[in-house]
Amino acid sequence: MAQATTTAVERPDELVPEPRSPGTDAAPAAAGAGHPFRTDINGLRAVAVLAVVVFHAGIAIPGGFTGVDIFYVISGYLISSLLLREVDRSGGVDLVEFWTRRMRRLVPALALVVTVTLLASVLVLSPLVWGRLAWHAASAMLFVSNLLFPYQGQDYFSDSVTPSPYLHTWSLGIEEQFYIFWPLLILLAVAVARRTRVPARRMLQLLFAGTFVVSLATSVWLTTAAPDWAFYVLPTRAWEFAGAALVATLPWGRLAELSRLRPRLLRALLGTAGVLLLALSFAFVHETDPFPGTVALLPVGGALLVLAAGSIPADGTWVDRVLGLPVLQRIGDVSYSWYLWHWPFVVLTTAAVQDDAIWIKVLATLAALGAAVATYRWVENPIRFSSAMKSWRRTAAVTLVIGLAVGTLSVGTRVATGAVLQQEPYATAVAAGAQPEPYDCTETAETASGAELCLFGDVSATTTVLLLGDSHAAQWAPAFDAAAADAGLRLVLRWRHGCPAAQVDVEQRAGRGSCARFQTETRHVVDELRPDAVVVSQAQIYGDRMLHTDGTRMTGDEARAAWTSANDKLFAHLTAATPTVVAVKDNPQLDVDPLDCLTRPLDRLGDCSMSRAEAESSNGDFPRISAEIWSKYGVPTWDGVWSETCDANSCGIGDIDHPVYRDYHHLSRDYVLTQVRSVEQMLKTAVRGTSSSTIG
Repeated sequence: MAQATTTAVERPDELVPEPRSPGTDAAPAAAGAGHPFRTDINGLRAVAVLAVVVFHAGIAIPGGFTGVDIFYVISGYLISSLLLREVDRSGGVDLVEFWTRRMRRLVPALALVVTVTLLASVLVLSPLVWGRLAWHAASAMLFVSNLLFPYQGQDYFSDSVTPSPYLHTWSLGIEEQFYIFWPLLILLAVAVARRTRVPARRMLQLLFAGTFVVSLATSVWLTTAAPDWAFYVLPTRAWEFAGAALVATLPWGRLAELSRLRPRLLRALLGTAGVLLLALSFAFVHETDPFPGTVALLPVGGALLVLAAGSIPADGTWVDRVLGLPVLQRIGDVSYSWYLWHWPFVVLTTAAVQDDAIWIKVLATLAALGAAVATYRWVENPIRFSSAMKSWRRTAAVTLVIGLAVGTLSVGTRVATGAVLQQEPYATAVAAGAQPEPYDCTETAETASGAELCLFGDVSATTTVLLLGDSHAAQWAPAFDAAAADAGLRLVLRWRHGCPAAQVDVEQRAGRGSCARFQTETRHVVDELRPDAVVVSQAQIYGDRMLHTDGTRMTGDEARAAWTSANDKLFAHLTAATPTVVAVKDNPQLDVDPLDCLTRPLDRLGDCSMSRAEAESSNGDFPRISAEIWSKYGVPTWDGVWSETCDANSCGIGDIDHPVYRDYHHLSRDYVLTQVRSVEQMLKTAVRGTSSSTIG
């Protein structure tokens, strides 16, 4: 492989190297550049997009999502190489020309995908989500969805509900924001270099190195302090671009000489090391790891080494031959469109058939590849190579028209959604899913230590039952209130959203503070109140949100150990303080949004139920751990929703007229009120005392 084919980059002005002109095998020459097409970069792009789409298809590549980080490294290298050459050639950067190429490169295909996805979503998904998806479509076109998703608390890795078909556009938001700020920073560095008479390249190297250090430190800090934001925003990812930019500034021919190794050997060593790091990141980085933080050094380091290897002037190695394979080159060419199409295809296909089996997602991904090839041939290339679009004014005008069209569609969808949701059966679903107001206390009182008590039922009764837990206790309040009143019992409700009764610290949304005070005060309430019975109802879904005392997230093993210890202490204390303790078997965590599923406009090929086995395992190991502790202390269980909605084979979610759930793990108020008699029987049995393993 000759040196001339691998030492430089042809028009590195987009996410992938400039594709070959239609009908040719060579990339078009850039004005003033004359640098050949780098097949190793195009092949690396193919590897990155394959990792992402395979990960989203559910195939066992745990770290496939790190392909996005490889994208960033490639983009940082290509864009910085372009800008460096322009600085060397003209002493500055033509911002208008640069941004014009960006619009011509990114906007047409994105607009097509955004529009088709929104129209398809209206056909496939429930009207309950149309309005939200309209905002997602608009934010994707504005390249700000990476700011919207963390604001909405959208977890990229969540598989509990149907995700947004626009979720993957967060990475394009980071890319576009990089394109806006990076040339401005380079121009600033060049201006400072002129004033200080420091060589421009040296100043740029300082800029890139400084950005790398500051951004990586920010990434490490924010990954612990606010992991949702850390995943989605540019400041925690900028170091990935900056590291690649630094690689682009280094004189690799001179460095090869200084290493005293033969250039081809050095190229082979760096390329092999890079491939090994990428393989390790795909195999061993997991979605539960704190990411990006230091974990992202693995895929980023691998990509940087591959790029560095390809920058050494020497004959190609086995890495170059593999990355240069024709199949990878073709995938690299269509990688942008495939990335855009694959996620909407996966989300909408699995939603339409109500089945997320791997084979279905693989077929959807392959169908998306077909759409990508068509988009590349008939949208991307014709617009990018059109002589009529070379003018920045025309590009800006066309981009504005496209943006207005997509914006009009988004607003129209929002307006139509409002009208549709006023009609049945959607109005019933909206009412069922409305976030309930805090259930008003019939009366309030205080303990001797000043803790406020929220009283329900027969507040004058002498027999007291304490309902204790988080929102999974509060969801039962309407039924417990009515049942306690009928049974002549005083009910005390003690709960806090997102805080289990067991003394573990859980990550909270902004403004909620820690659970520690609530949990400690609850222990004092039990000791002072000495209720005749305590009913504990707490969610079993905290595994990936539990925190160490320093605020860092626990690993899976650490969370299980902490849950075991905390619940052991809780039930040891409760059984010593009160005659009867009853544990509510927590309801399943659904794998679909129940109201969305029940109101989808198309006839479903599947249904909204889940198998009994899936329901039993939906909350991981926590239900098993809790059950072992209940057995240890002789605590009877009340199975709540299970006896009503589950049989030996499956668990249902009701129908649109009588939905059991209001979201993927909370029960609807209407369903809860159908259980008053069952709750009353359980409370009466509890205050009499029981030695049975079940109660109700």
